[in-house]
Amino acid sequence: MTPFWQRLARQVGDAAFAFLPTLPYSRPEKKDCSGEAVVARGLSAGARADGPPAFRAADFSIPCGCRTALIGPNGSGKSTLLRVLAGLVPPQAGEVLVAGAPPALGRSRIAYLSQRPQLTEGFPLRLRRLVQMGTYAHHGWFEECRHGEDAVDRALAQLGLTELADRPVHALSGGQLQRALIARAFVQGAEVLLLDEPYAALDAASREIIERFLFDQGHAFTVLMATHDPADLARFDRILELRDGAVRTKHACSGHDHRHA
Repeated sequence: MTPFWQRLARQVGDAAFAFLPTLPYSRPEKKDCSGEAVVARGLSAGARADGPPAFRAADFSIPCGCRTALIGPNGSGKSTLLRVLAGLVPPQAGEVLVAGAPPALGRSRIAYLSQRPQLTEGFPLRLRRLVQMGTYAHHGWFEECRHGEDAVDRALAQLGLTELADRPVHALSGGQLQRALIARAFVQGAEVLLLDEPYAALDAASREIIERFLFDQGHAFTVLMATHDPADLARFDRILELRDGAVRTKHACSGHDHRHA
């Protein structure tokens, strides 16, 4: 294509996009969690919508700002519960509200990190751009992502990633990638973090950075984190145990005293 036709095609494309509405990636949501971040009543769900239930008739709640540990043996349904709350698996029975609404994909107030995050090998994406993707829920499909740079810089600094900002994501270690995904959730402005064993296979440095970010910096978000390590539990405000198909609240601090603060 000659330069003239290239310029003409670009002008036509720009004109076409000017007529398109600015559609957000997700519906605007009212911010500021108050009261209960998660409420489940009679909740039953399985790993598949048509499969056997991993848990039945679960009743529990998590106050806004509460750091909650989700414990239980392997195969008890911890990952399934997190995926239900993230809107990835539909409940088989009962009801659940997360940040005031039923779970659904694309909600800016909720961030879910799977146990083994996977990215397409060799995809040309750098760490900074991955973190910057957290802003996508707040602008339209056809807007260039030019804002949120201050939030990206803060997230990179708090998660110890500033020096790695230009590194390709496929060259990151497991701990660096996990930190980058948490930084993306921070930039997104997520109020509820659903974390599936984020410390699994992390090096000591990455674990310390993530712990400090989740517990020691006064962030207002709510955390529900699946964990197997008993040493983790002392830092949480609330403990939910999933065992034999039931969800039980094993510990809930009176008055929610934020022991992590």
